[in-house]
Amino acid sequence: MIFRIARSPEGRRITRYDDYNLSVTKGMTVLDVLFRIQDDIDPSLSFRYSCRGAVCGSCAMLIDRVPRLACRTPVETIKQATLRLREFPAIETAQLRELGDSVVIIEPLPVLPVLKDLVVDMSSFYQRFEEMKLWTDPEDGQEPRTQIPAELSRFDRYANCISCAICLAACPVCDSHTEFMGPAALAKAWRFYQDSRVMNRGRYLEVAKRREGAPMCELVMNCVKACPKDVAPGGAIREIKSTGQ
Repeated sequence: MIFRIARSPEGRRITRYDDYNLSVTKGMTVLDVLFRIQDDIDPSLSFRYSCRGAVCGSCAMLIDRVPRLACRTPVETIKQATLRLREFPAIETAQLRELGDSVVIIEPLPVLPVLKDLVVDMSSFYQRFEEMKLWTDPEDGQEPRTQIPAELSRFDRYANCISCAICLAACPVCDSHTEFMGPAALAKAWRFYQDSRVMNRGRYLEVAKRREGAPMCELVMNCVKACPKDVAPGGAIREIKSTGQ
């Protein structure tokens, strides 16, 4: 199988694509392929990874124009699996049909600036969390803030976000409007708003309802389909839109 990998040694933009022809064994993931290329063929290839277990979110990239975790994507399933994302320029798939099943295209996540090859600059993604102050400050005293299972269930799925930025890369609004807060940040705001242990919960809803927040979302739901942890940010955004109106 041929792996056509985007290269950008100068950063900020893709300058070329290099082809690597590898024999793939059953069970190999895209991350395994990248290791094989780096170890045996081209040590200059750059990509980001850490846990190798779909926990850290570091290895998110475009695989055949779909944002995925490389560590969680078996090569043998790439051509069969489809998320049916609504396409926009960064994830158009017309070229894939021309290439056929023998070529897999691997590219960095769109929307975010490229540092080198498959490594993107996550600064603007994390900055959204900083600007929205998506955390809680400790309260005075030592009393535990207990919570029953029913209260936990209100936000549990949104707490599973691993900050991989796949939802950002799959979002056509993020692609066309850099000021948009993005699905991950809005889902986290809803997570804190739903947490019964949090004081001043209203501030999270208030910041999420800013012009560049939930009102800007078009509810395309690419984020729901692409999320590797089933966080379903679009569902949280829908709730934000309807709450308090």
